[in-house]
Amino acid sequence: MAKQATMKVWDVQLGLAIHIKAPNGKYLVIDMGTGNWESGNTSPLSLLRYKDIHYMIITHPHLDHIDDILQFDNNTPTVLWRATAITNDEVMEDVRDCDKPKFEKYCEINDRFSRAISSDEDPTTETPFDGMTVVKYATVLCDKSNFNNFSPVTIVCLSGIKVVICGDNETASFEKLMNQTGFTDAVSDADILVAAHHGRETGYYKDFVDKVNPRLTIISDTSKSSTTAQTKYTNASRGWDVHNKNKGKDEKRYCLTTRSDGNIEIEFGESNDPNFKNVLSVTIHA
Repeated sequence: MAKQATMKVWDVQLGLAIHIKAPNGKYLVIDMGTGNWESGNTSPLSLLRYKDIHYMIITHPHLDHIDDILQFDNNTPTVLWRATAITNDEVMEDVRDCDKPKFEKYCEINDRFSRAISSDEDPTTETPFDGMTVVKYATVLCDKSNFNNFSPVTIVCLSGIKVVICGDNETASFEKLMNQTGFTDAVSDADILVAAHHGRETGYYKDFVDKVNPRLTIISDTSKSSTTAQTKYTNASRGWDVHNKNKGKDEKRYCLTTRSDGNIEIEFGESNDPNFKNVLSVTIHA
């Protein structure tokens, strides 16, 4: 049976929530955005309550990326990555009273996950995800006045399909990442790019996007903010046929946004068709 993964970029408006189900049924979760009340997707993490979350990445401790964190203990991951260079005291600085329970939970989790992972748990190998690998690059050299720049860039690969997922990276982190050994090769010529910082101009770093050279860019954003770099991402993407389930037809797209396209679903990996090496299928419902 062909090994395939399924990925969902949730329409959480301002924030990010991505779930990737590996061929063996284990999950990679990136961030815990929540709050699109209109579509009923108020808690994406709660939908994984009885699932096997092997690996979770919290890109950085800003509210829109940890908004669902109070659901964390319903199904804790085996392996957790977060920006450990940011101390709990720094996380809690200037937090509003109404948000304190979520940030206090983040700090408790930060303290709790301290053990070393075993070789068979290591997501950079093909073992835990049955052929799917997860590699991340991050820097600790940026100014802590902006937690966005501690976000990792995560690369997910399966059977020749490559997905590159950014956090809220801005110029300062991209400048350092582009000089890290192996980074440009790892992100080059990807199939899917999840854009940095919700498609804003502050997260658009041309040298990085040119190196990624994506077929399709996805922006997780909200109508309440401006995705000022959307046209740039459109122009920098090669294009891919996307199936619009509501319209019942395929259409060539270059850039998708959760704001306009709702939840975005992707299947990728080995093809069941002997005439094709691999498969990349993208579906929207808007």
